[in-house]
Amino acid sequence: MLLVAALPVIGGWKLAGPFGGSARSLAIDPQNGRTLVAGSRDSLLFRSDDAGASWRLLPFPRGAPGVFNSVLIDPKESPHYYAGLDAGDSQDSGVYESNDGGETWRPLAGLRGSRIESLAISPINPGTLAAGTSKGVFISADRGANWRRISALNDPEMQEITALAFDPADSQVLYAGTPHLPWKTTDGGATWHSISSGLIDDSDIFSIRVDPANPKLVFASACSGIYRSDSGGQAWVKIQGIPGTHRRTHIIAEDPRNSDTIFAGTTLGLFKSPDGGKTWRHLSSEQVNWMVFDPTEPRTLYLATEFAGILKSTDSGETFRAMNEGFANHRLSEITSDGKRLYASSTYEGLYGGVFVSSDGGLQWSLRANEEALHGRNLHSLAASPSDPDVVFAASEDAILKSADGGKTWLPVTEPHLIAPRTAGSRANQTGPAIHTSGRVHIHALRAVQAEKEKLVLFAGTDAGLFRSSNSGTTWEQVKAAGLTGAAVLAIYAPPNRASWLAARTGSGLFVSEDSGRTWQEALVPNGYYIYDVALPVEHDVAILAATSRGILQSTDQGAHWKLVTEGVPAATVDSVRFNPSEGREAFLVQYGNVYRTQDGGNSWQAFSSEGLEGAAIRMLWFAPDLPRRIFALSTARGALVFDLPQATVAQRDDHAVIAGNK
Repeated sequence: MLLVAALPVIGGWKLAGPFGGSARSLAIDPQNGRTLVAGSRDSLLFRSDDAGASWRLLPFPRGAPGVFNSVLIDPKESPHYYAGLDAGDSQDSGVYESNDGGETWRPLAGLRGSRIESLAISPINPGTLAAGTSKGVFISADRGANWRRISALNDPEMQEITALAFDPADSQVLYAGTPHLPWKTTDGGATWHSISSGLIDDSDIFSIRVDPANPKLVFASACSGIYRSDSGGQAWVKIQGIPGTHRRTHIIAEDPRNSDTIFAGTTLGLFKSPDGGKTWRHLSSEQVNWMVFDPTEPRTLYLATEFAGILKSTDSGETFRAMNEGFANHRLSEITSDGKRLYASSTYEGLYGGVFVSSDGGLQWSLRANEEALHGRNLHSLAASPSDPDVVFAASEDAILKSADGGKTWLPVTEPHLIAPRTAGSRANQTGPAIHTSGRVHIHALRAVQAEKEKLVLFAGTDAGLFRSSNSGTTWEQVKAAGLTGAAVLAIYAPPNRASWLAARTGSGLFVSEDSGRTWQEALVPNGYYIYDVALPVEHDVAILAATSRGILQSTDQGAHWKLVTEGVPAATVDSVRFNPSEGREAFLVQYGNVYRTQDGGNSWQAFSSEGLEGAAIRMLWFAPDLPRRIFALSTARGALVFDLPQATVAQRDDHAVIAGNK
């Protein structure tokens, strides 16, 4: 039986993780080292007030999703923050300002629509702020109220400003890094000079660091390695010692206590040199995007990493521990339950993603199998066995894998690249079409169901049709049905209680089975409605619901006829819809981030709590059969969010029973 932890008894959706993921920028309050702000992908900003022990998502205006390449905390006014957003060519790109510790934000008018790649604030004059954009360098002398371009408009060498650094003693002196070497101005941008002597040509400059006690000492990190200048950038020397495979360095910093101790954050981990770069030690293996030191205790440093979230060291980098409670930037592709635990999969996260497991009902997650355990594959489908706890199946584009130990280890059971036709003398001639390992046919979906007379049946949706296996994927037979055979099957749906209902969506239609996939009939969805999700009810006398590009559709005759429902819900795109496994006529849908609820099988809808889902971009709603009072929402960037429904009262249950009995 699944162990369940309870949420705090307060309203709204709660972020459940998995915690960690991509952290792209980091700032620490110079006046209070316990306060940090982290920027991530998908326009997410987080704040910690307890030295990284916990994080909370800051409210931010929703728009085109982007990346926070830089965040700053005003050294003179702690509640004053800046955040630079690259949201592509949309008007949501720009520099944002908060005067209340990140609780509210406003875009700074002068850079609206400009992709921000770097920010810098003058140490000697915090009112002077520089922004590196895709169209050059801009500067503000009044805390961002007004901006002016200080690089030539049409200079092709200064169009992508990837790094900025002020001279600590003179705000007229500014360094700028580009994808093609660094530049420097000594007169506030009136003139710029290339400072590339000693650098390998075409070096992408990722960061520039000016020594606060000795402005002539400057470090630069680049795709070609690390460089040092003792002449304010007039000449550079490449620092040796870091392996060539690790030389792509995103951030470089000195120990605040000793400029001879250098930290280099590279694509493949953090390096430390105690002697100005003569010798190096490899301290961690995670890609480092940013680095900050505690202003009161320099032995404490924080790393913003690409997949492992925020890491903290209290011994000058000798050891690190993850500090991600509340910080989440994972895209979960699928979620399932085996009755003992929940499983969720993420994609393209290397050693820090793959299969996550929760044993407390989805409130705490741990990584169970990474890319290595999955043989280099990214999973887009998970299917737990309904009859055998600890057995889980998964699908990537080119294989079906199985775990028999609760997701720890995985072995391919089928590699379905190509659905082979029956040929004389082949095994496929005896068992139906087989799935072989040559060709480029992809798997799109996987589902495990409990059939009436069979222990377990797997269904695989592929480019070449729908396939069925009753021996855990060892052999497969093609499902034969008009309009379904040979068609690309993009998704497979089943009720939350693993009943005999099934639905399969192709590129051009929807098909329904009432006998665990033995026979199928086409559901005649009206033209012009693209299906995103299907909710199959537990009971056959309840309507099927379809989330479509034009609203929520309802069918009371197994898909033969459909009705667009508009009572209580707009006729607009619905992303996902799910039935509650314990309440036969209760279902939930999500539309543009807003959740709606029906208690009459989809005839009418009411707005449901969406507090906490703001900007979450929910992809999927989901119920675990063993947790009927907890709704899961899978987001494009925040992992899973959960909402605990209150227990139904005796009177409510009696009312539902009367209604059901009168049907």
